Amino acid sequence: MSRQDVGVTGDANMIEEPQIQPLDCPDNGLLRFDDWEGVFYAPLHIPKNLDKPPCFLAKLCKASNEVQVVVKFVYNHSGTYGENVHEYLYQLGLAPRLYSAVNLHCGLVMVVMEHLTFKEGVGGWVELDTFENKLGSMAGAVRKKLEKIIDSLQDKKMVHADLRPKNIMIQVDKDRHITMSENEPVLSLIDFDWAGTVGEARYPPFLNHRIRWPTGAKGYKHVGEGDDRLLLSNWWDEFTAADT
Repeated sequence: MSRQDVGVTGDANMIEEPQIQPLDCPDNGLLRFDDWEGVFYAPLHIPKNLDKPPCFLAKLCKASNEVQVVVKFVYNHSGTYGENVHEYLYQLGLAPRLYSAVNLHCGLVMVVMEHLTFKEGVGGWVELDTFENKLGSMAGAVRKKLEKIIDSLQDKKMVHADLRPKNIMIQVDKDRHITMSENEPVLSLIDFDWAGTVGEARYPPFLNHRIRWPTGAKGYKHVGEGDDRLLLSNWWDEFTAADT
């Protein structure tokens, strides 16, 4: 999902919301699950992008706690959303909080997760995409951190399956410089639609032919244990071409 599709002003809570009709959001804008209640207030992708799953911004409330979340509706062709992978990386501080992954019907899943935001003059999260050919001296550190994340997944026989720059968030300061923690860049993976356990996770029926997927990756085929590392290698050199 792309945060670039949402206009952010100087106020973190001031989002340039589109003029939408109630039916543009599910259930007339109401959101309920478990003990949470809330409202959808804007579609995330503007204009509507048929290549992306329906995705919305929402506010959730429980008691006195209010949080801003992203809600998206995805079809999972492995039978379920990669909840176990998402939760595992969240526990390691490598993914946003997952509030819920509700199976609605026929493989349709409603995913509710923490919204990773950016505020001008303060900092926050941006897609790694925004650093294409701009990582400079940070390229080595970012690659090393991504390799460590893949190592963590492989330790549990897990795969993300779509480890591309648009699905990697990176933390930056108010000047959009990459922030460091314990001498490492701070990263967070998103979009676990295809993620899962090795031997169970499958690719969707159609793959974008413009992307260099791992050799042998095909629709409905199981995701290989080494596919995350292969995919990373396939896009990395071009992504960092101006940094070398």
